[in-house]
Amino acid sequence: MITVTNITKRFGRHTAVDNISFTINEGETVVFLGASGCGKTTMLKMINRLLEPDSGEIRIDGTPITQRRPEDLRRGIGYVLQNYGLFPHYTIEENIGIVPQLLGWKKDVLSKRVTALMEKLQLPPEQYRSAYPAALSGGQQQRVGIARALAADPPVLLMDEPFGALDPITRSSVRKDFRELDELRAKTIILVTHDVQEAFELADRIFLLDKGRIIQEGTPDDLLFRPAGDYVRLFLQEQRFQLEAMRLKAGDYPALNRAFDNFKNRQS
Repeated sequence: MITVTNITKRFGRHTAVDNISFTINEGETVVFLGASGCGKTTMLKMINRLLEPDSGEIRIDGTPITQRRPEDLRRGIGYVLQNYGLFPHYTIEENIGIVPQLLGWKKDVLSKRVTALMEKLQLPPEQYRSAYPAALSGGQQQRVGIARALAADPPVLLMDEPFGALDPITRSSVRKDFRELDELRAKTIILVTHDVQEAFELADRIFLLDKGRIIQEGTPDDLLFRPAGDYVRLFLQEQRFQLEAMRLKAGDYPALNRAFDNFKNRQS
């Protein structure tokens, strides 16, 4: 469980995160959603101490993260970046195996783990194990980044706009494979995105942020059918029909009644 209590972060006169509190349950997938500059990435980076808050406290499983050395904390947290963040002079196998190697895994165990992750993420090991990042497409590099974040089997996974640099077709493919990974079933995942459909597709709960504050916290259906105010309603308005269709496609037939009611209200 991750507990965030009264976290504030300022950069000069700008308050990036403004007295935020929330709890994320073990095994839950939470999405920080919002426009650029709303504070979502700043909040994410404070969870693994890439940034330190000006006030407030963050606990993982009841222990303040400040009680652990940053490097030790990060080895137990997977981190996926938007722009891949791969080491260009390391092979794909070396990139994926960085954290397990730092943790002292035996070579044969590490090799089997790398092979298993490459197969799960549609990266044939015999073709890509000894390749370098420059030889891979953007989608393949992001798959390597995901494999690296999962390699040491961390209980917590942080993802900062992980699919944002990909073209729409590749993005959809990588997101689908990510969503279907059995590796994720017991992990606590926090994902940052400005992509509304991505948030609705992946999240158990969404935190919609604006100006460093949480405007609404809830399930995708909460935000779509029970918006907390005009900001939430307007934020989703452009994609409302697609989002309602997505809920129906997923088999959420009660959403049909809600969508129909919304349609009637818009016509009246």
